[in-house]
Amino acid sequence: MEQAIPINRLKQALIVSFQVDLSLSLLATFEMTLLSRLSEEGIKGVLIDLSGLKTCGCDELMGLLALAKAVEMMGRHCVFVGLRPGLVMGMLDVGMDTSEMVSVASLEQGMELL
Repeated sequence: MEQAIPINRLKQALIVSFQVDLSLSLLATFEMTLLSRLSEEGIKGVLIDLSGLKTCGCDELMGLLALAKAVEMMGRHCVFVGLRPGLVMGMLDVGMDTSEMVSVASLEQGMELL
């Protein structure tokens, strides 16, 4: 089965670029794959690029936040990159707690944070 969500390594970061419609089952499968990759030597964190994601349901957004928490529980940093206005408005409309969420506009800014 072809992986729907690519995980690329750049220096000390894993870069995840969501270009497909998210579902809870896809996120659950992907979470296991990502967490196993975090054991690679020298990985400081994960950049989750959401610039290709046009829409996302509340459950999937909560799943992404849970994924970020799992990454941090493994002792790595997690940074969201390229949030589109529609996603930001959706998060705010449903009252999602984003207080612990770290986000930046570009991959370059994300790499600087790691």
